[in-house]
Amino acid sequence: MVKRLRDPDDGPSDADIERFSDVTQKCPSCGTVLYDDVEICWNCGHVLGSDQRPKIPNWLWITAAGLLLLAVGGFLIRW
Repeated sequence: MVKRLRDPDDGPSDADIERFSDVTQKCPSCGTVLYDDVEICWNCGHVLGSDQRPKIPNWLWITAAGLLLLAVGGFLIRW
């Protein structure tokens, strides 16, 4: 009888078993307990999943638009 060595891809790793053993997960943004099958946190709107980019905050967009308006206004005054 040939004894076969265990292949690492034969089953889930201990880390996978720990990660997927519960039906809930915590939102990385606000810490709210969520079910595993949700894609968006109901509390803060954070998009769950590794392939999603983080949303740019509104205050950053407003600041960038304000700076752009100041630059254009300064250019028009000097012109």
